[in-house]
Amino acid sequence: MNSDFGVDFASLTALCAQVAGDEPRRLDPQRPVWIFGAGQFGRDVCAALLEAGFDVAGFIETTPRERMVLGLPVVSWAELEPEHVKAQLAVGIFNRGMPLDQLSELASAAGFTEIRMPWDIYAQFGKRLGWRFWLSGPEVILDNLPAIERTFLSLADDESRKCLLQICEFRLGRNLGYASFSHDEPQYFNALTLESLAGKAIDYVDGGAYNGDTFLELANLVDVGNAWLFEPDPENFAALATAARRMSPRSVCLPLAVADAYRILSFSGGNGEGGTISDDGTVRIAAVALDDVLPTQRVDFIKLDVEGAEIQALRGAAQLIRRSRPVLAISLYHRPQDIWDIPEQLVALCPDYQFYIRQHYYNSFDSVLYAIPERTGAA
Repeated sequence: MNSDFGVDFASLTALCAQVAGDEPRRLDPQRPVWIFGAGQFGRDVCAALLEAGFDVAGFIETTPRERMVLGLPVVSWAELEPEHVKAQLAVGIFNRGMPLDQLSELASAAGFTEIRMPWDIYAQFGKRLGWRFWLSGPEVILDNLPAIERTFLSLADDESRKCLLQICEFRLGRNLGYASFSHDEPQYFNALTLESLAGKAIDYVDGGAYNGDTFLELANLVDVGNAWLFEPDPENFAALATAARRMSPRSVCLPLAVADAYRILSFSGGNGEGGTISDDGTVRIAAVALDDVLPTQRVDFIKLDVEGAEIQALRGAAQLIRRSRPVLAISLYHRPQDIWDIPEQLVALCPDYQFYIRQHYYNSFDSVLYAIPERTGAA
């Protein structure tokens, strides 16, 4: 299988068969549990455990910021008693900045032997925990192997194919070392994206422009022509507008999200790692289709980091993409299925593009799909 590639998809197929036959690594409700991390994710894990009748002994932090959280003690590793490490430990830290392999090593060094990682916890309490970016039970990958293989076959280089397989292995809990991995290439603006656009002023669309940080990075690297910068959050938009005025008189800041049509959407906060579009969100934002806002314009580069609405945003930009054939940089980590859903959509929309995946932060956060037109000068 895949004999033309240096990376073989059969390795993931075999791993999935093994995972399907393994017993789930569940927390035992008859034994006490310590939670490593007293941030929002750790607190939400605690609430799920208490609701299920578990005995939560308390929280562990390397440097405790508080001594009591949710009515439970918070201790440092040095303050643990010998009997404490006989309990179960739930890793309640889940973000892009703290590699999970290193957190597991800390727990093991302290003497814990029964350590449950975020994917173990989510497989047991996912309904209670709700949306958590890419976090899911193993069935999401096991049930979608054909789609993952189609994405694997669509990728342009072995580095991308290897990256896809390692992300899947990691999210299945079978490649913990991948937690610390990130590629050396800068995110969004790197050799993959900029070399094909060398020697010209770049007309740029930024969906999810935040406070203007990515736009400023691009403006410091290349000559930016027209720029359309979309950001629905009011505080972020104010910072974005200030930054854009300083950097480019030809930039247009729009206080809007991007989707597949005009609509008012609900938005949920992300508990420390951004947010997402959701039915039960507490914030209302307006969203538009890029095809409606830019009905005749041509653009060179589109970047989308739109909190889980990337699929809808691409649908709403189909005509713009077909007309302009821009370089695309699309976030792949907001939903578990993004790593195959988004590539499949773009393969259908852009059949003569080359596709790459690169990993830019820890724990498989900030994985990005780069879609590069094979003939950038074509109409």
